[in-house]
Amino acid sequence: MPNGEDVRLKVDHVKSKKVEGTLYMMSERMAWMPKHKDVFTLSFDYCDIKYHRISSDEKSKIRLQIVCYNEMMTTFHFCNSTGLDAQKKDRDSVSDLLKILLPEFKTMMDQALEVKTKILNENKTVYQLYKDLVISGLVSADDFWSKYVDFDKLTASTKKQNTGVSGAFLTNIRPESGDNGGIIYKLNADTIMSIFRTYPAIREKYEQNVHTGGMNEADFWRTFFQSHYFTMDRMHSSHHRDLFADCVKQDDEKMHNEAERASRTAMAVIAPETNDTSEIGYGVNESASNTTGKNDLNKNLIKRFNFHSTMILKSTLGADTNYETSSASRIEPDDDEDISKKFKSGDNLEDLRTEQQEETQTLKLVNPDRYLRAPTIDRSQKTSVQQIPTNFNNLKQEMANWHVNTELTLNSGLAHKIVKDLTPGGALMHGTTAQTLSQIVPQNIQEEMQTIYVSLSELLRHFWSSFPPSSPLIEEKIHRVHETIERFRETQVNAFKEKVSTDLLTDFHLAGHMEDLIETANVKYNQWVKTLSSTGRT
Repeated sequence: MPNGEDVRLKVDHVKSKKVEGTLYMMSERMAWMPKHKDVFTLSFDYCDIKYHRISSDEKSKIRLQIVCYNEMMTTFHFCNSTGLDAQKKDRDSVSDLLKILLPEFKTMMDQALEVKTKILNENKTVYQLYKDLVISGLVSADDFWSKYVDFDKLTASTKKQNTGVSGAFLTNIRPESGDNGGIIYKLNADTIMSIFRTYPAIREKYEQNVHTGGMNEADFWRTFFQSHYFTMDRMHSSHHRDLFADCVKQDDEKMHNEAERASRTAMAVIAPETNDTSEIGYGVNESASNTTGKNDLNKNLIKRFNFHSTMILKSTLGADTNYETSSASRIEPDDDEDISKKFKSGDNLEDLRTEQQEETQTLKLVNPDRYLRAPTIDRSQKTSVQQIPTNFNNLKQEMANWHVNTELTLNSGLAHKIVKDLTPGGALMHGTTAQTLSQIVPQNIQEEMQTIYVSLSELLRHFWSSFPPSSPLIEEKIHRVHETIERFRETQVNAFKEKVSTDLLTDFHLAGHMEDLIETANVKYNQWVKTLSSTGRT
């Protein structure tokens, strides 16, 4: 059983490679557990699933296949003993949930990939580390990025910056001609998510009918295209067979509440005595609408357009904002009660002040004289006038008895000559120049040397942190890291030495310290291998 995970769906009688088990659909992954066991043998994170596909209804076996980004494919066979209809119902419930979850995780993965690409493009050192550590197989990509990217923070920012819904997403659904002269509408996952975010009532109907097996998905969307949600100028029917008939009343109540909220806040503060916005109606006030002389068709069209725009704006607050507040029986708190109060013209509103009054603090003085006349001098530490002649005589006596010791000193000319000869480029400093090494070595070689140093340090950190090995996995890591270090010396350090000797005609032993570090690691590795051989291990 999943420990501490939110199980969205549990389907029994699901086979994988002819072994029966149970399929669990959790909040972040799907997993399969064999029968009579308590551990998952198959687990797939939603962000790793590329797509899924189902078998056709004409085939005898009801199957669902998962295709991951690494091209790994896994097939689940639904074998409910109740019958073929129950097997299709189980498969469709899993497929429908995947259609909702996969687009959400794909958006998060795309944003994470964008952040990773930006880091690699802007930081050459991280890019070199990625090639040396991840591509070489030394560390996994997840372990590498956990050091450079705070994905918890990224996930939080992703939740706060959800992709908005286009106001024209319904008009982008283009009809196509069918083979028998009919019309075909094609929906993708993004459009379905936009419909669910904008119209939570449709999402509820989808879960009540499709998830429960009351109707298949094709019939549900066929009903949607025939409803007033898609064709806004269509008059809704009160027939009991109309799937969305009860949604009209819910939408009207929700739009009426939004109109009342807007009427209270529109002019409540600026012009409270002349606030007549409650008569505007926003397409839902019957008395205001009757004065226009428009027919019922135009009134419904205006109302539905306003409702559509309102739900689009509300969907930007979050992916599930409309869904969480979609129940018609749910009463929203009146947050605008205080705003709608009438204000008097003489009220002093802090937000409308042109100048903010500066807050000052009163200075409390314990001793005002010390503040006005500066701190007084401590008389106890002051030298008295009577001690001045005695101190002066003592100083004169010490100066008269002082003698300069010139036996170990040099004259200025000889000292200047010695310093000049010992300076880089002098007579006693052959093979040196007055320039520093940073001035001689070009900037591009310095940057390359720094990058190699960082990569080598990271490799050596993994090597030395593995001692003493506590498990066979650590021992295997030591062998793998040592091979990577040797390959790094051949491809990076030696190539850098050749480049320096070619460009500068001398290498200045720039790679000497890196070679010493590698050689020290080799000595340790050879000693460890020798110890393993003496104990009969390899």
